[in-house]
Order: sequence, then structure tokens, then C-alpha cells
Amino acid sequence: MASTDTAWENPSPQETTRHEITDIQEDNTKLLVRWGDQHRSTFHYIWLRDNCTCPACGDPVRGEKRIRIVDIPTTVKPQSVQLDKTNQINVVWQSDGHRSRYESQWLRRHCNSVSERQRRRQPVLWNSDIARNLPEIDHETVLTNSAGRLQLLEHLRDYGICFVRNVPPRPGELESFSSSFGPMVETEVGKVFEIVVQPEDMSKSVANLTRELMPHTDDSYRETFPGIVFFHCLSGAEDRSGQSIFVDGFQIAEVLRQQTPEAFDLLTRYPVPFRKHAGDAVDMEARRPLINAEYDGRVTGICINNLFAAPLDLPEAIVEPYYRAYRKLMQIYTDRKYWLTAGLRSGDLVLFDNHRLLHGRTAISSQNLCRHIRYCSVARDYLYSQLRRLARPLSVKAMKADE
Repeated sequence: MASTDTAWENPSPQETTRHEITDIQEDNTKLLVRWGDQHRSTFHYIWLRDNCTCPACGDPVRGEKRIRIVDIPTTVKPQSVQLDKTNQINVVWQSDGHRSRYESQWLRRHCNSVSERQRRRQPVLWNSDIARNLPEIDHETVLTNSAGRLQLLEHLRDYGICFVRNVPPRPGELESFSSSFGPMVETEVGKVFEIVVQPEDMSKSVANLTRELMPHTDDSYRETFPGIVFFHCLSGAEDRSGQSIFVDGFQIAEVLRQQTPEAFDLLTRYPVPFRKHAGDAVDMEARRPLINAEYDGRVTGICINNLFAAPLDLPEAIVEPYYRAYRKLMQIYTDRKYWLTAGLRSGDLVLFDNHRLLHGRTAISSQNLCRHIRYCSVARDYLYSQLRRLARPLSVKAMKADE
């Protein structure tokens, strides 16, 4: 159910022009709208009727929809359409005389033109150059300022990652910070996992070993794998070993698409298995494509984890082409020009979208085993929900919020 979003405070002249309707025209099946910035939108009558937000059709506050598509005639048309002085479109429907009202800002945010859909959904792709201008924010700013919290969430939305500085390096701070966005996910190891170097306990986690860990998606073998991952550094290796590695999965997917379109197509069409089994303790398996993409090619997720890749289960004719495509993807993602290498210091916290970013770390020197990272995760739903709620009154950037 689409809600009647409140207007943003102090919109810029450019945004005011974007949301000003200058002309409307009726067609047989759709309404044509022209805006102050010369953009044109098409809204089909059946779409408008289906998205009426009056109390009879739904609850705009709770976002609940009451009208059913079977209640709407397939030939639904307006009896009258008027643009009023408040820049809202009022429609009286021909079939039953029902009245609907549509705010201009809401209409523009739901315009289905190619340019507007790209504007809403386009992430900022990046490579190692992001190190020159990291998406980061101070801990205190996030805690005390709604605009600061919104900025963190916008960094996460646009770049898939945000560094939070000056978080007190003590137990409990991770729990307090992450739970302010949503409930922490609990697994067989609890809600928080301590990543410390323990070479003698290889069965616990590969994260506790000293060797280099290639960038990967966490817990790819779970049916529901982690959404937003939080790392809080209590202490870092003093010799700069054990640096964190981050890779923008959306970027490497786009590079693959540009270089070898047929490889991109194969990796989006065929799910492959991931499995983790450790004696009697756990045996988990899940299947998913390495690259998730929508019908129009927009990449919505990446899942790469060579450590837990199970034997491929593919049609015979696809096995060799798939391996060629997989090899090409691995060549791209292991190219260090796409890697952000960042040493986490005591008091640093980084959160990132595990459905987009790959992460790993460099080897840890055996002479310096003091690195201690605390780990937890929160479902993506909660952070993007908070982004939308904060963005409405605080920033016009809400129009790019993940949908």
C-alpha cells in the first residue's frame, strides 16, 4: 500500500520545480503529466486506481491495502481529472464515482520512466579509489543527530558500506549501536561473534586464522544469509597486518557484463550450491546464483564464497561454459584495483551490505596476534526502513531510497 508521504522541509528550488505539475492530459488508458523541469510521466488509469490511498481503499498510515485488483474494472477510466491549487491531482472514476487524490511528490517518486527508475535505483559503483574519500561518519554524530544517522544510512545505500569512527572500544558498544537499527540476528554461535586469532582452533571459524582471507560473502550456505554486517574493532594489529579488504560486488558484476555479457548471463541464470559441514555440529546448504539480477539486468545481489562452494549441480551442457564464466568473474574480483584495503583501528566500526560487498583481510603476522573484532548482523529490512522514515522529513535524497 503506497503511503501519502509528508512533504520534505525546506526543499531546494530545483526540487520544487521537479515536483510542480504544469500540465495534465488524458489518454484512453493513461494520464500524461508534464513537470516543471520538463520531465514527462505516464500513469496508467488502472495503476492510479489500484494505488488510491483514501480510507476506503487502504490505510495510508499503516501502509495496508484494502482494494483488490479484481474489484477494479479492466477498462477503468476517469470521469473527471483536475489539478488543484495545491498541486494535487483529483480523479473521479467513471465506473463507481469513487474519488481519489494524488500528491505531486508521491507521483514523481513513483514515475515509471526509464530515467526516474534509474535515478531511484542507481548505486554508486566504486573501486580502490574510494580510499581517497571514504564514506565515514563520527559515532557521536550518529547517536545524537537524526541527520547524521540519515547520512550513515545514505552511505550504506549508495556505497554499500560506511565507516563509523570513535566508537568506544569496549564490549557492549557493538550491541548498543547495531540494535539501534534493528534486532541482531542470532545463529548457532549467538548474536555476537568474537573474531580473534586462534590458530589452534581451526574448527571454530576460518576468521580466527592468521592466513589471508579472500573477499567473500558471509554465510552463503544459509537459506537466509546475513544482511547488514557490523564489525567493531577493539584492537588492531600494530604492525598493519590483518587489514580488512572490501570489494564492491556490484562493480565487478558490471565489469563482467561489459567485458563478457554471456558470462554475466550464465552467472545470473543458474543457482549453485554452497555448503558448510563441521562434524555433528552443523551441516547447512543453500543454492543461489553468484549474481542476482532483475528482468532489466539491474544487479540486486552478489554471492561469492569459494571456501564454501559445493560441487556444481548443473546441466551437462552448461558445466564447461559455466566454469569459463566463473573463472572470468574470479579474475576480475581478485584484481586489486577493485579492492579497498583499510586497517581497522581500535574504536573503528564498519557496517556493510553483505548482499553487495565482499569482504576479507590480509594475513596476520604471527608476531602480532592482538587483533580483536566483534561481529554481528542485522536484517537489511530494518536499516532501509529507518532510511525511508528518516529521509521523508530530512532529505530529498529519499527518492533514491532502496525499494
